[in-house]
Amino acid sequence: MLFKTNYEKAYRSNRWSITLILLSLALFTRIILSFAANYPNLVENFYSATAYPYIAKLLGFLSGIIPFSIGEILFVLMVLFIIIAIITIILKPGFILNNPRKIFHYAIRLLASVYVLFYFLWGFNYFRQDYLILANINHSPTTYSELKELTAIMIEKTNEMRELLPEDENGILLIEENLQQLGNIANDGFKNYKVGDIDLGGKYGRIKPVFLSKYMSYTGITGIYIPFTSEPTINTDIPNQSLLSTISHEMAHQRGFAKEDEANFIAYKANINNPDERFQYSGYYLAMNYLMNEVYIESRDDYMLLYTELSDSVKRDLEFAGEYWKTKEGRLRKSVNNMNDTYLKANNQEDGVRSYNGVVRLLLAEYKGQR
Repeated sequence: MLFKTNYEKAYRSNRWSITLILLSLALFTRIILSFAANYPNLVENFYSATAYPYIAKLLGFLSGIIPFSIGEILFVLMVLFIIIAIITIILKPGFILNNPRKIFHYAIRLLASVYVLFYFLWGFNYFRQDYLILANINHSPTTYSELKELTAIMIEKTNEMRELLPEDENGILLIEENLQQLGNIANDGFKNYKVGDIDLGGKYGRIKPVFLSKYMSYTGITGIYIPFTSEPTINTDIPNQSLLSTISHEMAHQRGFAKEDEANFIAYKANINNPDERFQYSGYYLAMNYLMNEVYIESRDDYMLLYTELSDSVKRDLEFAGEYWKTKEGRLRKSVNNMNDTYLKANNQEDGVRSYNGVVRLLLAEYKGQR
């Protein structure tokens, strides 16, 4: 009896020790984050440009041994766990009432561990130096006239690249390779791509398809980077011209560029520098789309005039994409969009989901710098 009592005391003591250690690590992480927001140069020098590439490549190598997405499996298991927990609460409320301390400790440990790992494995990249600073691009105010000029240039480039590309029976861009092959091709766009002194070349681990892609589209999500396993996971059900940009976008996240506008810009740059003309088209299509959206906000008349300059084949791709996403609209998509907006704002992106459109700022800054 005495042995049992001493064992229970030791067990309770150890339980609190582990919980307190993890809570302390979470608090320590939060303190670092508060400093990181004000010192992006330190984040850049001591994490993003130094430690992080090794973390990503190691995790990418290990997770790349398995051909399917570990992150997706963990997500499905988490959903099943939540469902089982709800059923247990309904059918056996006594289980919760009889084990409140255990449940409390496990919940706190899990949340603290996820919080700490998220930032140390990738999340600190949200606080790294701005792309414009790293790439030595001057950012000065731009005019609406410059926006229209660049949009017209991107339309011309998009039309030119689309002209000789293969099409399916419906006149839509044709892609026949599997995702792994496309990932290898996409990697060619990152060769010799430097942001200042930072080399984005090299291999960081394989990209992976989302098996539940058709259902994922109802959330409006085209891809997710899993920082715990360094896995760029791709919704393979989306229109092909968007698929190629999404692959490069998630690969940009994997290379340490967490902000959405910067990942979009890097996807554009990597794709137009890719030897594969389909990727080049996807890059110009991405930039053209964002620029056209900004013009539409400023002037619908100008938007319509610019739209008439698009080739018939590009219009077919645009209309196909529009019809595709129209069939996926609903409450789930709005809910996920709101959650994503909250997540982005909590991670140093004040514009939330509007930060995706921030790629226009980068496109215009580069355009002005090249004039």
